[in-house]
Amino acid sequence: MTFEIFAVCAPGLEPVLLAEVQALGCKGKASAGGVEIEGTMRDVQRLNLWLRTASRVLLRLGAVKATAFPELVRKAAALPWDRYLHPGAAASLRVTCRKSRLYHSGAVAERLHAAMEARLGAKVPVQKSSSEDDDGEAAQLVVARFDRDVCTVSADSSGALLHQRGYRGPQAKAPLRETLAAALLLAAGWKGETPLCDPLCGSGTVPIEAALIAMGRAPGIARTFAFQKWPGFDVRPFQQLLGDAGLQASDFRLQAVRIEASDQDAGAVSATRENAARAGVSIEIGQRQLAQLPPASGAGLLACNPPYGVRVGGDARQIFRELGDAARRRPGWRVAAVVADERAAAASGLRWTRLLRTQTGGIPVHFLSGELP
Repeated sequence: MTFEIFAVCAPGLEPVLLAEVQALGCKGKASAGGVEIEGTMRDVQRLNLWLRTASRVLLRLGAVKATAFPELVRKAAALPWDRYLHPGAAASLRVTCRKSRLYHSGAVAERLHAAMEARLGAKVPVQKSSSEDDDGEAAQLVVARFDRDVCTVSADSSGALLHQRGYRGPQAKAPLRETLAAALLLAAGWKGETPLCDPLCGSGTVPIEAALIAMGRAPGIARTFAFQKWPGFDVRPFQQLLGDAGLQASDFRLQAVRIEASDQDAGAVSATRENAARAGVSIEIGQRQLAQLPPASGAGLLACNPPYGVRVGGDARQIFRELGDAARRRPGWRVAAVVADERAAAASGLRWTRLLRTQTGGIPVHFLSGELP
């Protein structure tokens, strides 16, 4: 059986996510906020296991046209809720309405809840979330989009957001999400074949994601997913996927490339060490200032998330001047950076190319690739 699948990502990451989807052998089409895919339940599981830049993987239950609430309840009750919810299991509903006669999202959510209970013949506890990031593993998230009187309903197959790989513990200030760190590396064309250094590593997200790429390790191999709780879930095919992922990681390469991480802050260095150990990756970690980054020959990538906003604590232009100096000490290396202020980045003296535009922590940022002029 094939399904309509939607892999969700942060706005701006669609091109990188589409490339990931295609690399997994799935046909997809980028659209605002993600990638549309047609695939099987096995594809749903593979996408959750392997996508590095997706936030969620949604599976469409169906779409119903309704202009009155009784009509919505009646038609929505025919959707296959029983494939994704056990009777008595908790659900969380997230509804958006646009250009529809049924425009009140709370009232629509109430009717969809009634439709669930009608289909399942049992009470469905509703768990409310205070933000879009709150829906984790406790309740089955249902996403409904009412647009021009058509309500499209999807079940979240991921559970906790996919950036939660399972290795993050101690944190430095304003850590970059794992999905954004992976997007920076993939957008820069880094495939784990040349050395990498993050000289402003914070809690180590960029170098850890780099190590996972270099090892060919599935980012979701150490976590659980919502689909594992669905009625009819067969654990054996998924165990085979996990087994294949483990074999691929061991056969792909033994992280032969050198990955460095450093920061001037002792707390950040300690956090990176603990997170790397939890992730099971090998990284050279040290405490030093950016200006102390030693020279290196050959090709490589300096990839970092320089401080911006309240994290700067100093002159942003000076940080980029030092980053430019570091690049000149490694003339065969390229630079990939998360940049909030392109005017500050110009102080590096590097020739920058825009890769992507997105947001982190509510701040608009560019992913830039830099080279010596």
